[in-house]
Amino acid sequence: MKGEIQKWLSGLLLVLFSLIFSTGAVATDESYRVVIVPFKINAETDLSFLQEGIVDMLTSRLSWENTVVVERKDTNHALRDLAVPLNEKTARVIGARLKADYVLFGSLTIFGNSVSLDARMVDVHEKKPTLTYYNQSGKIDDVIPHINLFATEINEKFFGHSVAVRRPVKQPEERPGIYAHPETLLAGESSGLARASGEGPGFEEVRGEEAPMASAGYWKSKNFKIRIKGIALGDVDGDDKTEVVFITDHDLYVYRFEGQRFLKIKEISGKRHQRFIGVDCADINGNGLEEIFVTSLSASGQSLDSFVLESDGDDFNRVSEGDPWYYRVIEMPDLGKMLVGQRRTMNDPFVGAVYRLACVNGRYESEERIRLPKGVNVFGFAIGDIMGKTDETIVAFDEDDHIRLFGSSGGEEWKSDESYGGMNYLDINLDVGRGGTVERLYLPQRICTRDVNGDGKEEVIVASHEGFLATLFATYRRFSSGRMVCLSFKDHGLVKILQIPKVSGYISDYAIGDIDLDGIDEVVVASVRSKGTLVTAGTSSIMAYELARPGSAN
Repeated sequence: MKGEIQKWLSGLLLVLFSLIFSTGAVATDESYRVVIVPFKINAETDLSFLQEGIVDMLTSRLSWENTVVVERKDTNHALRDLAVPLNEKTARVIGARLKADYVLFGSLTIFGNSVSLDARMVDVHEKKPTLTYYNQSGKIDDVIPHINLFATEINEKFFGHSVAVRRPVKQPEERPGIYAHPETLLAGESSGLARASGEGPGFEEVRGEEAPMASAGYWKSKNFKIRIKGIALGDVDGDDKTEVVFITDHDLYVYRFEGQRFLKIKEISGKRHQRFIGVDCADINGNGLEEIFVTSLSASGQSLDSFVLESDGDDFNRVSEGDPWYYRVIEMPDLGKMLVGQRRTMNDPFVGAVYRLACVNGRYESEERIRLPKGVNVFGFAIGDIMGKTDETIVAFDEDDHIRLFGSSGGEEWKSDESYGGMNYLDINLDVGRGGTVERLYLPQRICTRDVNGDGKEEVIVASHEGFLATLFATYRRFSSGRMVCLSFKDHGLVKILQIPKVSGYISDYAIGDIDLDGIDEVVVASVRSKGTLVTAGTSSIMAYELARPGSAN
């Protein structure tokens, strides 16, 4: 709790800094142009989001009525021709080329527990001495306050703007949490959806609630050298077994859990221009085989090019393609799996209503509109008896990834304090065809409902994440750990009753089904430890945690 409060306060302070820096500019007769060079990041993992975030933050801090920051595309174009390392001399060359007065550049180095920031502000005309800033600490969280401090010094010493700002205060060291990666649990140690008492290695305690069931069933695949973006379960080849289907940006894989082995059934490459963002399975055309629905973007990234696969017994064929739908399969009370869809335009990523889809003459067409609250899109909702009122409740993510409950009349019944963000995103061109800016839109994660404790109400199962800078930049996220949590409606809201151990990285997607055919459902999770870079592959794995009924827990 203490750590969460500190993170919240840090975010609040940054907001306050933003307000302070964006007001009260001191008028001067001179005007300035500043070039901000993206900081060089030296780290073992991909921190490009942080590089972009630092530039965004410095741009907002140094922009005044008389100070203009050179556009990033112009800066990148000038840097492209630079054949020597960036130093004060070459910085002045870049500044002169862009008709700028000052050039700001630096580096961020992360090695083990050491984090060092080295930055310089260079006067192109050599009228003022170079302002240097260096800081070394043991936490990545310290970077942002020191960027703020450096920006304050620049404003005071170069532009005459006096802004009061507190120096970062060294906080007492917080004991690191136990991030129990499942690799350590394979040697016979029990793992799974944990008792709220926190029994078992790495299990987190859920205080104030009695956990009615637990699970000792746990399984983990090998590590895949790919970044898994989506996962689904279904009998997709008619063998009465549950296959695991998962996707990367351009490829689709079909696996089966059989005899404690995870066997590859099929690997399918997408078309070169397509980028996959979601996958689901369901028998919608009614022929007894579950189709594979792949939501895909076109080459431009501004339109949909989705498709549907179905097995003919020997191979998987495209039975529908060029589909203008975001596809999602949800499970409805008493109805089972239902296919829903939503459209988009080039400028609007989600347009119109969400519809129930049916197969009509081999095409998947809208059949019935699903009435959802404003702001809820096709990816982030489920329907079930969540509150025990015998009528249907809509559980959905809002635009800030908070969980909301809506009654049958459409009125909001409850909203979570915690945010449940994911990592899949769309890049939206806000002004297509006229050089418009590109904005990153993170998609809500999947929501599933199940009556896991036999109380007649359906629990809400979602992924929860933690991570530095996860909420500081609206357009860039990075999570250090993730876990699945099970929430049950008690009194006036959802409370956490079950959770699995934290896993390093983030959970990109999950599905629920009986993959080992023992009559008990598993929560099957796609975990990404590393996203990879342009030259290195990502690292992902698949884990299954058994959902045991009351009385079956050990």
